Amino acid sequence: MVTKLERDQAFKRIVPMASLGVATLGVALGVLTLARTGPLGRRIYYQDGQYLVKVRHGQWYDLQAFVQPSNPDVVAIYSEVGPDSWGLYDWVCQNIDYHLDIGEYWETPSETLAWGEADCEGTAILLCSMLRNFTNAYVVVGDYYGYGHAWVAEGDQIYETTYTSARSVPDPNDYQAFCLFNDQEVIELWPGALEDIFSLRRNEGTKLNLMAQAIGDEVPPECPSLWPPLVVGTVMGGILGTGFAMILQKGE
Repeated sequence: MVTKLERDQAFKRIVPMASLGVATLGVALGVLTLARTGPLGRRIYYQDGQYLVKVRHGQWYDLQAFVQPSNPDVVAIYSEVGPDSWGLYDWVCQNIDYHLDIGEYWETPSETLAWGEADCEGTAILLCSMLRNFTNAYVVVGDYYGYGHAWVAEGDQIYETTYTSARSVPDPNDYQAFCLFNDQEVIELWPGALEDIFSLRRNEGTKLNLMAQAIGDEVPPECPSLWPPLVVGTVMGGILGTGFAMILQKGE
Protein backbone atom coordinates (compact mmCIF):
# COMPACT_ATOMS: atom_id res chain seq x y z
CA MET A 1 0.00 0.00 0.00
CA VAL A 2 1.27 3.45 -0.91
CA THR A 3 1.43 5.80 2.08
CA LYS A 4 -0.21 9.22 2.02
CA LEU A 5 3.22 10.85 2.19
CA GLU A 6 4.42 8.90 -0.85
CA ARG A 7 1.28 9.85 -2.73
CA ASP A 8 1.68 13.52 -1.85
CA GLN A 9 5.33 13.47 -2.84
CA ALA A 10 4.35 12.03 -6.21
CA PHE A 11 1.77 14.81 -6.52
CA LYS A 12 4.44 17.45 -5.87
CA ARG A 13 6.66 15.95 -8.54
CA ILE A 14 3.85 15.85 -11.10
CA VAL A 15 2.65 19.47 -10.79
CA PRO A 16 5.98 21.20 -11.60
CA MET A 17 6.41 18.81 -14.52
CA ALA A 18 2.95 19.53 -15.97
CA SER A 19 4.22 22.38 -18.12
CA LEU A 20 7.18 20.38 -19.41
CA GLY A 21 4.97 17.38 -20.06
CA VAL A 22 2.54 19.34 -22.19
CA ALA A 23 5.40 21.17 -23.90
CA THR A 24 6.71 17.91 -25.33
CA LEU A 25 3.28 16.98 -26.69
CA GLY A 26 4.06 18.12 -30.22
CA VAL A 27 7.19 15.98 -30.37
CA ALA A 28 5.69 12.96 -28.63
CA LEU A 29 2.42 12.86 -30.58
CA GLY A 30 3.81 10.88 -33.46
CA VAL A 31 5.44 8.35 -31.16
CA LEU A 32 2.24 7.93 -29.14
CA THR A 33 0.23 7.40 -32.30
CA LEU A 34 2.41 4.43 -33.18
CA ALA A 35 2.35 3.15 -29.63
CA ARG A 36 -1.47 3.06 -29.53
CA THR A 37 -1.35 -0.31 -31.28
CA GLY A 38 0.30 -1.91 -28.24
CA PRO A 39 -0.05 -1.79 -24.44
CA LEU A 40 2.57 0.98 -24.15
CA GLY A 41 0.23 3.56 -25.64
CA ARG A 42 -2.95 2.43 -23.92
CA ARG A 43 -4.71 3.06 -20.65
CA ILE A 44 -6.63 -0.22 -20.92
CA TYR A 45 -5.18 -3.60 -21.84
CA TYR A 46 -7.12 -6.88 -22.01
CA GLN A 47 -5.02 -9.98 -21.37
CA ASP A 48 -5.82 -13.53 -20.25
CA GLY A 49 -9.34 -12.60 -19.12
CA GLN A 50 -8.20 -9.56 -17.16
CA TYR A 51 -8.89 -5.89 -17.76
CA LEU A 52 -5.62 -4.19 -16.87
CA VAL A 53 -5.80 -0.42 -16.34
CA LYS A 54 -3.00 2.13 -16.05
CA VAL A 55 -4.48 4.33 -13.31
CA ARG A 56 -1.80 4.28 -10.59
CA HIS A 57 0.90 6.63 -11.87
CA GLY A 58 1.62 4.48 -14.91
CA GLN A 59 1.41 1.05 -13.27
CA TRP A 60 -0.84 -1.68 -14.70
CA TYR A 61 -3.50 -2.95 -12.28
CA ASP A 62 -6.24 -5.56 -12.59
CA LEU A 63 -9.53 -3.62 -12.63
CA GLN A 64 -11.46 -6.25 -10.64
CA ALA A 65 -8.74 -6.32 -7.98
CA PHE A 66 -9.65 -2.80 -6.84
CA VAL A 67 -12.91 -4.06 -5.30
CA GLN A 68 -11.93 -5.97 -2.15
CA PRO A 69 -14.85 -7.25 -0.02
CA SER A 70 -12.61 -9.49 2.09
CA ASN A 71 -9.98 -6.83 2.79
CA PRO A 72 -9.66 -6.73 6.61
CA ASP A 73 -9.89 -2.93 6.63
CA VAL A 74 -13.12 -3.11 4.63
CA VAL A 75 -14.53 -5.92 6.77
CA ALA A 76 -13.86 -3.90 9.93
CA ILE A 77 -16.07 -1.01 8.77
CA TYR A 78 -18.69 -3.36 7.33
CA SER A 79 -18.87 -5.23 10.66
CA GLU A 80 -19.30 -1.93 12.50
CA VAL A 81 -22.11 -0.59 10.28
CA GLY A 82 -23.71 -3.87 9.24
CA PRO A 83 -25.47 -4.98 6.03
CA ASP A 84 -27.08 -1.59 5.53
CA SER A 85 -26.52 -0.10 2.07
CA TRP A 86 -27.62 3.40 3.01
CA GLY A 87 -25.69 3.28 6.29
CA LEU A 88 -22.48 2.26 4.52
CA TYR A 89 -23.07 4.92 1.86
CA ASP A 90 -23.44 7.54 4.59
CA TRP A 91 -20.34 6.28 6.39
CA VAL A 92 -18.20 6.79 3.28
CA CYS A 93 -19.67 10.25 2.60
CA GLN A 94 -19.20 11.37 6.21
CA ASN A 95 -15.76 9.91 6.85
CA ILE A 96 -13.85 10.20 3.57
CA ASP A 97 -12.98 13.69 2.33
CA TYR A 98 -12.71 14.56 -1.35
CA HIS A 99 -9.14 14.76 -2.64
CA LEU A 100 -8.25 16.05 -6.09
CA ASP A 101 -6.42 13.41 -8.09
CA ILE A 102 -3.58 14.62 -10.34
CA GLY A 103 -1.94 12.15 -12.67
CA GLU A 104 -4.78 9.60 -12.44
CA TYR A 105 -4.35 7.62 -9.23
CA TRP A 106 -7.13 5.21 -8.22
CA GLU A 107 -6.90 4.43 -4.52
CA THR A 108 -7.32 0.95 -3.06
CA PRO A 109 -9.80 0.56 -0.16
CA SER A 110 -6.96 0.37 2.40
CA GLU A 111 -5.35 3.54 1.06
CA THR A 112 -8.63 5.45 1.15
CA LEU A 113 -9.33 4.37 4.72
CA ALA A 114 -5.77 5.09 5.88
CA TRP A 115 -5.67 8.55 4.30
CA GLY A 116 -9.28 9.51 5.04
CA GLU A 117 -9.55 11.05 1.57
CA ALA A 118 -9.89 10.03 -2.06
CA ASP A 119 -11.38 11.16 -5.36
CA CYS A 120 -14.54 9.76 -6.96
CA GLU A 121 -12.93 6.47 -8.02
CA GLY A 122 -11.40 5.83 -4.60
CA THR A 123 -14.60 6.46 -2.65
CA ALA A 124 -16.70 4.45 -5.13
CA ILE A 125 -14.27 1.53 -4.91
CA LEU A 126 -14.40 1.64 -1.11
CA LEU A 127 -18.20 1.68 -0.92
CA CYS A 128 -18.56 -1.06 -3.52
CA SER A 129 -16.08 -3.21 -1.59
CA MET A 130 -18.24 -2.87 1.54
CA LEU A 131 -21.51 -3.54 -0.28
CA ARG A 132 -20.15 -6.65 -1.98
CA ASN A 133 -20.16 -8.40 1.40
CA PHE A 134 -23.93 -8.81 1.16
CA THR A 135 -25.35 -7.43 -2.08
CA ASN A 136 -24.65 -7.11 -5.79
CA ALA A 137 -23.10 -3.69 -6.39
CA TYR A 138 -20.80 -2.21 -9.00
CA VAL A 139 -18.38 0.64 -9.41
CA VAL A 140 -19.61 2.55 -12.44
CA VAL A 141 -17.36 4.74 -14.55
CA GLY A 142 -18.95 7.02 -17.07
CA ASP A 143 -20.05 10.50 -18.07
CA TYR A 144 -21.46 13.24 -15.85
CA TYR A 145 -22.24 16.36 -17.95
CA GLY A 146 -19.39 15.43 -20.28
CA TYR A 147 -16.86 14.85 -17.49
CA GLY A 148 -15.33 11.55 -16.49
CA HIS A 149 -16.79 10.32 -13.21
CA ALA A 150 -17.25 7.27 -10.98
CA TRP A 151 -20.10 6.23 -8.69
CA VAL A 152 -21.68 3.09 -7.24
CA ALA A 153 -24.78 1.30 -8.51
CA GLU A 154 -26.90 -1.20 -6.61
CA GLY A 155 -29.72 -2.15 -8.93
CA ASP A 156 -31.28 1.14 -10.03
CA GLN A 157 -29.88 3.01 -7.01
CA ILE A 158 -27.03 5.47 -7.62
CA TYR A 159 -24.69 6.22 -4.71
CA GLU A 160 -22.80 9.49 -5.24
CA THR A 161 -19.82 9.01 -2.93
CA THR A 162 -18.44 12.55 -3.34
CA TYR A 163 -21.40 13.92 -1.32
CA THR A 164 -20.73 14.87 2.30
CA SER A 165 -23.71 12.80 3.50
CA ALA A 166 -25.92 10.13 2.02
CA ARG A 167 -28.68 11.43 -0.23
CA SER A 168 -30.44 10.47 -3.43
CA VAL A 169 -29.08 12.05 -6.59
CA PRO A 170 -31.56 14.56 -8.02
CA ASP A 171 -30.34 14.12 -11.60
CA PRO A 172 -29.96 10.35 -12.26
CA ASN A 173 -30.43 10.78 -16.00
CA ASP A 174 -27.20 12.80 -16.13
CA TYR A 175 -25.20 9.78 -14.97
CA GLN A 176 -24.30 7.96 -18.18
CA ALA A 177 -22.62 4.61 -17.52
CA PHE A 178 -19.82 3.38 -19.79
CA CYS A 179 -18.56 0.43 -17.77
CA LEU A 180 -19.44 -1.41 -14.53
CA PHE A 181 -17.08 -3.58 -12.49
CA ASN A 182 -16.71 -5.34 -9.17
CA ASP A 183 -14.56 -8.16 -7.83
CA GLN A 184 -16.35 -10.73 -10.01
CA GLU A 185 -16.84 -9.16 -13.41
CA VAL A 186 -16.32 -6.24 -15.77
CA ILE A 187 -19.20 -5.13 -17.99
CA GLU A 188 -18.46 -2.78 -20.89
CA LEU A 189 -21.72 -1.36 -22.25
CA TRP A 190 -20.22 -1.34 -25.74
CA PRO A 191 -16.88 -2.54 -27.16
CA GLY A 192 -14.13 -0.13 -26.14
CA ALA A 193 -16.31 1.68 -23.58
CA LEU A 194 -13.65 1.46 -20.87
CA GLU A 195 -11.05 3.05 -23.12
CA ASP A 196 -13.55 5.79 -24.02
CA ILE A 197 -13.66 6.87 -20.36
CA PHE A 198 -10.25 8.44 -20.70
CA SER A 199 -11.32 10.62 -23.63
CA LEU A 200 -13.81 12.49 -21.43
CA ARG A 201 -12.98 15.90 -20.00
CA ARG A 202 -11.34 16.16 -16.57
CA ASN A 203 -12.14 19.25 -14.50
CA GLU A 204 -12.95 18.28 -10.94
CA GLY A 205 -13.81 21.80 -9.82
CA THR A 206 -16.43 22.26 -12.54
CA LYS A 207 -17.83 18.77 -11.99
CA LEU A 208 -18.23 19.27 -8.24
CA ASN A 209 -19.88 22.65 -8.82
CA LEU A 210 -22.40 20.99 -11.14
CA MET A 211 -23.21 18.44 -8.43
CA ALA A 212 -23.58 21.16 -5.81
CA GLN A 213 -25.96 23.09 -8.08
CA ALA A 214 -28.00 19.94 -8.74
CA ILE A 215 -28.63 19.37 -5.02
CA GLY A 216 -28.92 23.08 -4.18
CA ASP A 217 -26.01 22.80 -1.79
CA GLU A 218 -23.11 25.08 -1.02
CA VAL A 219 -20.35 25.30 -3.60
CA PRO A 220 -17.65 22.76 -2.73
CA PRO A 221 -14.06 23.82 -1.99
CA GLU A 222 -12.24 25.01 -5.07
CA CYS A 223 -9.91 22.47 -6.59
CA PRO A 224 -6.34 23.58 -7.34
CA SER A 225 -5.88 24.69 -10.91
CA LEU A 226 -3.29 23.40 -13.35
CA TRP A 227 -4.20 25.94 -16.02
CA PRO A 228 -1.11 28.18 -15.64
CA PRO A 229 1.45 25.43 -16.28
CA LEU A 230 -0.73 23.82 -18.94
CA VAL A 231 -1.14 27.06 -20.87
CA VAL A 232 2.60 27.68 -20.81
CA GLY A 233 3.19 24.08 -21.77
CA THR A 234 0.78 24.28 -24.69
CA VAL A 235 2.63 27.27 -26.12
CA MET A 236 5.99 25.55 -25.66
CA GLY A 237 4.58 22.39 -27.19
CA GLY A 238 3.48 24.31 -30.26
CA ILE A 239 6.93 25.80 -30.69
CA LEU A 240 8.70 22.47 -30.23
CA GLY A 241 6.28 20.68 -32.50
CA THR A 242 6.74 23.26 -35.27
CA GLY A 243 10.51 23.08 -34.95
CA PHE A 244 10.46 19.31 -35.04
CA ALA A 245 8.35 19.35 -38.20
CA MET A 246 10.78 21.78 -39.88
CA ILE A 247 13.73 19.52 -39.04
CA LEU A 248 11.93 16.54 -40.58
CA GLN A 249 11.17 18.54 -43.73
CA LYS A 250 14.81 19.57 -44.14
CA GLY A 251 15.88 15.97 -43.75
CA GLU A 252 13.65 14.76 -46.56
